[in-house]
Amino acid sequence: MVGVSESKTPFVLFCDSSNVIKPNFLELSLPHFNDNLVSACFGRIMNHESLDDTLSKWRAVHLFQQNDYHKSEPHTVNCLITYAVLLRKEHIIKVGNFDPNLKQCEDQDMGEKLLDNNYKLISEPKLITYSLRKESLKSLYMRYLRWNSHYKHPRKIITQFFITSKSSFLIFARKDLRNRDFLCMTISILLPFVLLLNDLFSKCRQLYENE
Repeated sequence: MVGVSESKTPFVLFCDSSNVIKPNFLELSLPHFNDNLVSACFGRIMNHESLDDTLSKWRAVHLFQQNDYHKSEPHTVNCLITYAVLLRKEHIIKVGNFDPNLKQCEDQDMGEKLLDNNYKLISEPKLITYSLRKESLKSLYMRYLRWNSHYKHPRKIITQFFITSKSSFLIFARKDLRNRDFLCMTISILLPFVLLLNDLFSKCRQLYENE
């Protein structure tokens, strides 16, 4: 929030510290801003070639979906992703800047505010962001949870468990089985149970702290 408001340029580049982008990121992004309604331009995220562990492989297949079909032409999207993105400062300030009270999902919130004001978000397939982050099992599952929940809709523990189980068994584990990747399949099967335990533990801790 402060970085955007204090910047002296019409555009602001965000890039997570665990990610890297190619030198031509700005060259590919800037032409899209010839449309005065464009607020943001970003692309896909993939594992860096140096990552070959099982957790990174699961992330690539099931979170980054880097082997799935992707559109080859630039197109508008209905969500903002900030792992590496070029933003138009004027639009960000006009819609109230990023919410400092949000501990996560601030990009979801900003994307909704921009779209509500009839601005455009552009996905440019030629833009590739490479993740250098090595996940632990917990951080991988927490990333999945952040990417697949909405900050305005409080999660109901049992409902979330069944939703996650459906994705885990019917999508993730089946894909792992087709790929004959049994280590990744184990991660997929454990996913809903670990998240359930995490939610139950968090709930118990909140009750204890409120006593």
